[in-house]
Amino acid sequence: MIGPVSGRISGGIVACFGEVLLRFSPTGGGTMRDAGELAVHCGGAEANVAAALANLGHPARMISALPDNDLGRLALRSLRREGIDTAHIATAPGRMGAYYLTPASGARQGAVLYDREGSAFANSADYDFARALEGACHVHVSGISLAVSEVSASATMALADGARDAGLTLSFDGNFRPALWQDSNRNPRTVIAPLVERADIFFGNHKDIALLLGRDISGDGVERRREAAEAAFAAFPNLAAMASTARHVEADGTHRIVGRMDTPEGSATSAERLLTGIVDRIGTGDAFAAGVLHRWLGDREDLSGALESGMALAALKHFTPGDFSLASQDELDAAMAGGGDVRR
Repeated sequence: MIGPVSGRISGGIVACFGEVLLRFSPTGGGTMRDAGELAVHCGGAEANVAAALANLGHPARMISALPDNDLGRLALRSLRREGIDTAHIATAPGRMGAYYLTPASGARQGAVLYDREGSAFANSADYDFARALEGACHVHVSGISLAVSEVSASATMALADGARDAGLTLSFDGNFRPALWQDSNRNPRTVIAPLVERADIFFGNHKDIALLLGRDISGDGVERRREAAEAAFAAFPNLAAMASTARHVEADGTHRIVGRMDTPEGSATSAERLLTGIVDRIGTGDAFAAGVLHRWLGDREDLSGALESGMALAALKHFTPGDFSLASQDELDAAMAGGGDVRR
């Protein structure tokens, strides 16, 4: 059994850069087509990671841009409520980025409709990254910021360069969103690869590596995943680790999820998690990334510990409404130990 990590986390701030979004979704199991009432949640891939880490005791900082209106202020309050440092969120012209979610239900697939063109984040290049990185030990970014606009892609690369120059570690979640890239009219391979070159840990799988390297990854199962990892480490020598999950959904709605981490020297595979009665799948990948970072930032050699931490936090997020993982350290410890009983 993987042992717990308790208490407030020591070390520097984890800074996350990306667009903060508002999510609108029908209540009562309806669809956007027939919705009479919408629930509102704050989210966004990088904000989800910041919220998860803050709830686990890490000092977390969000770097972004929001509009100066009530929707921007709603998002700001949501971040502050989770204990995230929002001092480096700029106020910028533009609108509030949003997305509309029809949740998966039974045989019905979920669907996401983005509404973020012309957002404050997409248009903003006015960041003082030197100040924003003061006191930080690690920076987390994702491929979504590269896809949203050329402006946000340039800002993401500037932040990554600043992090490297300051001696900080950098994590990058590929978060490949075909719809965003299609709208951008840019080649994702040429934009994403330079960011992976700068990263210490990459959250992505064999499909992401095939896209980045412009080649097929042969084999199947474990062999294919290891071949993809070895190809990534050869192409991007700064990479110290890769992490990913694989999900299979049964006909009865049970989700079977397994995680994997690779380094140039070896790999680890998690125990399989069987999840039923899922409440909200959105943000589970971000919870996985946060759970991995939670351990990896303190011990880069403990692959199994980092992987099981990521899997446990992802599992917990499936049963939490909204985009944010709200799990505390005690709840994560219990999930890692396999406990599901009532605490008294």
